[in-house]
Amino acid sequence: MKYLLILSCIGLIANTGCSKDDSASGETKTELITKSSWKYENAGGDIDKNGTIDMPPPASLLQPCITDNFLVLNADGTGTIDEGATKCDPTLQQTTSASWSFSNNETVLNLSGNGLWGISGQFKIVTLNSTQLHLSKDTTISGIPLALLIQLKH
Repeated sequence: MKYLLILSCIGLIANTGCSKDDSASGETKTELITKSSWKYENAGGDIDKNGTIDMPPPASLLQPCITDNFLVLNADGTGTIDEGATKCDPTLQQTTSASWSFSNNETVLNLSGNGLWGISGQFKIVTLNSTQLHLSKDTTISGIPLALLIQLKH
């Protein structure tokens, strides 16, 4: 159930082409990922792992208290997860700390701490450019192996 809620909380990768970046503009991946805060755009599960949503989150789970959260990543490897204007649980802190790094030749984003809406660990970077951060994370929900697709935007 936790993963179903989390699934509804994070953005989706609707496109699984090669990882895109703004290398033509001269910006490094660190500069791109730390440029400004990342906020929810879409989310879902990809059961057949072909890059499209096969299991969209129930609309009832996409409450403003979830979709207004945002993630800030700093160049020094630290980060902040902010609950946004509304909180689902008033007892939650407004912000929590996280740390991040790249691995696998900057194709994987490692998030620790509270991560993205409670999910930390390794995320495959599908797209990273000046306006989009699309991630994928292999997981199992209700016994079904799938890729959790995440789409964040500036």
